[in-house]
Amino acid sequence: MLLDMDEFPYHQITQTFAGVGGSDPQWNDGHYICACDEAGKVALASNVRLYQNNDVLDGFVCIRHQGRQHNIRLSRRLRPDMDHLGVGPLHMEVVEPMKTVRMVLEPNEYGMSLDLTCHTVGVPYMGPIEVNRVDGRLLGERATYELAGRCEGWVEVDGDRTTLDTESSAFFRNHSWGYQGGRGGPRYGAPTGSKRHPGVRQWVLFNMPDHSGFYFEDPSGRSAAGRGAILQSDRSVPVTAVRHDLEFYPGGGRVRRGSFEIDDADGATRTYTFEDLGWVYCQGGGYFGGFNDGLGQGVFRGELHTEGEVWDVSHPTLIEDATGRQFEFDHAWAESFVKLSGPEGQTGLAHFECVVVADR
Repeated sequence: MLLDMDEFPYHQITQTFAGVGGSDPQWNDGHYICACDEAGKVALASNVRLYQNNDVLDGFVCIRHQGRQHNIRLSRRLRPDMDHLGVGPLHMEVVEPMKTVRMVLEPNEYGMSLDLTCHTVGVPYMGPIEVNRVDGRLLGERATYELAGRCEGWVEVDGDRTTLDTESSAFFRNHSWGYQGGRGGPRYGAPTGSKRHPGVRQWVLFNMPDHSGFYFEDPSGRSAAGRGAILQSDRSVPVTAVRHDLEFYPGGGRVRRGSFEIDDADGATRTYTFEDLGWVYCQGGGYFGGFNDGLGQGVFRGELHTEGEVWDVSHPTLIEDATGRQFEFDHAWAESFVKLSGPEGQTGLAHFECVVVADR
């Protein structure tokens, strides 16, 4: 199958861009885009992702609005329409590579829509290739780059439209591709992966008036030194150390406020304080088996599939669905959004994924 992009001389395997160099169903490639406003009125996470070996393109939008999380999950057959980065009412456009993308969710049965254009401020950050092996078995291998900046447009939920502008809102996104456990459907007939390391996992992307930044650390020993950078308009300055002081809501599952201090390779130290603006549960986008069939992302569900729901997420860990049933997920994963105060009195916004990983 020939695609328009096959006109360009960038092939790396003897196959058109319709195929990838392997048959693993967990191979995927896609964009993850988050955004929020300074007032804390809306926060959202969204995704458009291809699973070439499963012939699937799926996506989601999860919007937090007035203490409720509105979810829509979508899936379609990938081929032959591989050039279209969208499914049903959701589509993404790369307006200018590494600089500008546009995410659109057209009006739909779930009462949510949006049209956001995201403008990158600093240079992208690409971290080391992540390779996850257990006893020699390759469980995952993934490349990722991170970007942050300002956005403009609007988000509408149940007829209430919120306008976002470049002065009071921000976006945070990454583009990742490779083999990743937990996607592409369950893996039968093989042992599960390694045991989780208990502790605090942080994946932080932030945007300030004159710079943006990224750092990642988790309890397995991966630290911000080597996995973080201050992103300026013309260069990326590696992070050498991060120190943080975190305060959680009662129960310890969701970060409330705190501070972090970043040292960089130029010898500069920057201190930031933050206050919570709300959180979005990744489960609403299909993570952790979050589709209604329990099979998770990247599974073929027919030519076009759409589902969704609304949750009351006003409590830090307790969720209530439309029937009044209350529950908690068996994991703590959520994307928190926070307002930052930084150097020289500057203010900004951050995607602050701060997860307390429990032993199991």
